[in-house]
Amino acid sequence: MFADSFSFETFEGTKWTAPYRLRLPENYSIEKKYPVVLFYHAAGERGDDNIMQLAIGLPVAMQDPNSPLYDAIIIAPQCPIDKKWVDTDWRLGNYRVDDTPETVYIQTALELLDYTLKKYSCDKSRIYLMGISMGSFAVWDTLARHGERFAAAFACCGAGDPSKAEQMQNIPIWAYHGALDPEVPADGTRNMVQAIQAVGGEKIHYTEYPDLNHWSWDAAYSSYDDIRAMFQQQKSIQ
Repeated sequence: MFADSFSFETFEGTKWTAPYRLRLPENYSIEKKYPVVLFYHAAGERGDDNIMQLAIGLPVAMQDPNSPLYDAIIIAPQCPIDKKWVDTDWRLGNYRVDDTPETVYIQTALELLDYTLKKYSCDKSRIYLMGISMGSFAVWDTLARHGERFAAAFACCGAGDPSKAEQMQNIPIWAYHGALDPEVPADGTRNMVQAIQAVGGEKIHYTEYPDLNHWSWDAAYSSYDDIRAMFQQQKSIQ
């Protein structure tokens, strides 16, 4: 099974102990540097079983036998059942980062990322964010606050803060949304795309599905060419 290739792990962060799943490439070697993916799951996959966060998104993406995900280190923390990656009302779409403190759950996910970079043989120029719904809010939030750390991002049916577009204008981002989404308005992504383009950003790629509602992640995560394109992105290391 797909999930069997992910080990069960626990990370003790500064403010929260996070259950997470870890996938190393099959022939992992310290002689090679690997790209790293931080995956933020959606609201329906919250809990403490350390299982549900792998239920959607990644299983579809990895149906592509040639996916670069197979040659990456993937970390997938699980947010508690009654909490959010970003403490905002999803149905309102966009929000203000300056009025929304960063949650301990994102803080810990980034501490986990740092731990992973130290423990394993990682290519620090190729760190990627992926997220779905509640997890897509986390992608946009992380880019707004820490975008300089990431080579590219993949965000499906979420929303962020358009006023932070300048911080994201040079980051390659693949964004997706269903036009008929009743849970998170499609304007949540549209407004992010338009704001980034308005400040001169030319690396934002947007796909809107005219006939899909909130359940648009299967379509997004089967965009195998887009995932390959994301993995081709690198950032300079100072």
